[in-house]
Amino acid sequence: MNLRIIVSSLLVFLFAGSAMADGTPGRLVEVSGKAWTQAPGADEIRAIAGAVLVPGTKIRTGPDGKAEVTFEDGSFLIVQRNSSIVLSGIKRQKEKKTSILIFFGRVWNKVSRAIGGQARYEANTPIVVCGVRGTEFEIAVGDDGSVRVRVDEGMVGVTGDGRDETVNPGQEIEADLDGVGKTQKTKEKTEWEEWQRLKSERLKSQGRSIMDNVKSRILVRKEKLETLRARQKEIEANRKLALKRAHDGDRSAIEEIRKYNEELVSIADKIADLGDAAGCQFGLVDHFADLAIDPRFQMIDGKYVEAEAASMRRIKAMFDKMIAEGTDISMEAMDKMLREMSDGKRGSLKFNKGSSKKDLFDN
Repeated sequence: MNLRIIVSSLLVFLFAGSAMADGTPGRLVEVSGKAWTQAPGADEIRAIAGAVLVPGTKIRTGPDGKAEVTFEDGSFLIVQRNSSIVLSGIKRQKEKKTSILIFFGRVWNKVSRAIGGQARYEANTPIVVCGVRGTEFEIAVGDDGSVRVRVDEGMVGVTGDGRDETVNPGQEIEADLDGVGKTQKTKEKTEWEEWQRLKSERLKSQGRSIMDNVKSRILVRKEKLETLRARQKEIEANRKLALKRAHDGDRSAIEEIRKYNEELVSIADKIADLGDAAGCQFGLVDHFADLAIDPRFQMIDGKYVEAEAASMRRIKAMFDKMIAEGTDISMEAMDKMLREMSDGKRGSLKFNKGSSKKDLFDN
C-alpha cells in the first residue's frame, strides 16, 4: 500500500471517530492565500485543503489568506485574512457542542439549527461569548480585543460582563473592554477594514491600560477556577467516604454517590466553559506581545506590554493544568460504577485505596 493511501485512510479513520473525541474536531475544506494550522503540541504548518483538524488545532491566516472549516454537524466557518482562531480542545460531559475561540481577526459562520432548540455552537471572544441556534453571522475581534457581531440570519445570543443580548437578523452589536453596547441596525455596507484600523490605533496609544484590563479579567477567571477546583476536591473527598460506606454494605450511600457524580460533572462543564473563555484572553495577550515587539506597529508602552505578557504566560501554565485536572472526568466510568453497585456486583469495583479516583478520572 503506498504512502498516500495510508495517510488518506488514517485521516478518514480519525474523522470518523471524531464524534468520540474530546473538544471540537473539524475538516479544512478550502484554503486560499497563506494560511497555517497548528495541532496541539506540534509545529505550525502550511494549511492544506482536506486536512483533518483535531480538537485544539489553531488556524492562522496571513494578509491574503482565507480558510474554510466544516464540522460534523454541518456547520462551517470561513476564517478571513489576518485572523487567528482555535477549535476548542476541552472536553465536556453533558453538553456536547462545537466551540471555537477567536483571538483576533474576522470569522464568518453558518451554523446548523440545533436539535431541541439548545445552543450547540459557541464562538468565544476575549470579551463576549456568542451562543448560536441555526444562523449566519460574522464576528470581528480587533487588535485591542474589541468585538463586533453582525447577524444575517437567525439569532445570536451575546453574553459578556453580566449582560445577555439577543442580536436578530439585520442587527449588530459591539463590545469592548468598557462593556457590551446595545444592538443597532446593520449598515448596508460594513466597513470592516476601517473598524479594524481604528482598533489597532487604539492599542498603539493605549497599550498599557488595555493590557491591565485584560490581565484583571484573567485574574478574575483564575479566582473562579480555583473556587470550582476547591469544590471539586471537597466533593471527591465526600464521595470517597460514601464509596467506603457502600463497600461496607450501606446501600443508601449509592444515592449520595449519584448526587456527587452529577455535581462533579456539572462543575467540570463549568470549568470547560471557563477554560474556553480564558483561552481567548490568553490568545489575545500573545497577540499583544507579538505587536509590542513588531517595530512596524510602534506601540506606545510596548516594553510594558511585553513584560506583562510574559507574566500572563506563567499564569496560563497554571491555568491550563487546573483546567486539565478539572475536566478529566469520565461519565461512562461513573455510570458503570453505579450500575454495578446497584446490581450488587461489588467484587468488580476494586474498592482499594485510591480506587474512587481511578474509577472517576481517565488517569
